[in-house]
Amino acid sequence: MNLKGHLVVALSIAVALGLGGLPLAPSIAYLWPDWVLLTISYWGLAAPHRYGLGVAFAAGLLQDVSSATLLGLHALTYVLAMYLIIENHLRLRLLHLWGQTLVLFFLALVSILFQVWVEGPMEDLAPNLWAVVPAVTTALFWSPVFLLLRSLRQRFAIA
Repeated sequence: MNLKGHLVVALSIAVALGLGGLPLAPSIAYLWPDWVLLTISYWGLAAPHRYGLGVAFAAGLLQDVSSATLLGLHALTYVLAMYLIIENHLRLRLLHLWGQTLVLFFLALVSILFQVWVEGPMEDLAPNLWAVVPAVTTALFWSPVFLLLRSLRQRFAIA
């Protein structure tokens, strides 16, 4: 793969980090998907031999720094999600887009519940159903993100 391909992947992750770090009003913050999880999940599914756990860890650390959360929290959840994607990438590729959406929903749900479990005692968060809404929106955005990143992958001959 050429340098353009690596730059496209890095730029897509940078855009996802930028979208994830946007300051949002509290009323719509629960509706914002986990853009970084979507992006690294796609690259882990499309090119698991090139973009794996190291990319997930680096993106997670950058997400932690940009969102001022506990350092390593997103890194751990993204590495676990990427591990599951890489280990099952051949099975996931066989699924229809809605099947992949369901898998992404469960990955996002586990990621969010883990983050609430870790940050809850520190920030005195009361668990509520609004905490799972980002998992739903993350799953709903999987199809457009998948199609956009697939077109970029085909255009720049990545992987």
